[in-house]
Amino acid sequence: MKWSQLKKRIEENFAESVGGRIEVFTTAYRRQDEIARSWVVIDGKQKVSLTDVHAIWEHGAYFHEHTPTDCLTHPAVDDAKRTESNLHEVGEFSSYDFKTMCFESLSISAQDCIKAKHPLLRVIGVLHRKLGVAKAKELQNDPHPMVAYFAKFRVQAELANKQRQPTRTAQLL
Repeated sequence: MKWSQLKKRIEENFAESVGGRIEVFTTAYRRQDEIARSWVVIDGKQKVSLTDVHAIWEHGAYFHEHTPTDCLTHPAVDDAKRTESNLHEVGEFSSYDFKTMCFESLSISAQDCIKAKHPLLRVIGVLHRKLGVAKAKELQNDPHPMVAYFAKFRVQAELANKQRQPTRTAQLL
């Protein structure tokens, strides 16, 4: 499947409250040995950037330990070593991780996504249209800061969306 098709399917699965506000991107730099970068934009601002180069430089492997692969993987970042204000550590995830988890999310339910060990899969799950707001609220306390951030974003978007929509009673009048 081409990236454009995968991107479309992923974004179509986003909840109505976040749809159009979040976009996912990826690119490969062909002249640099196919090194790739993936990123997530919220309301026109880049919030997450995942590069293959940083994964190799920082961890010596492209793949996170929870990404299903036969290739060399690197261990997850210890929570005690996290930088407080970062959604993820530099090199923690690669573009390969991101694309693999996007593909994976299409073959499992939103419930299975949020139960997964891989933080990127949990992020995709928390944004999924079939995941309820109550589950998203629970994920605001996720140990991984990126999952917690996107869960908070989803809950806030749902509240804002609810306030904009007229109540059923008002519609009947």
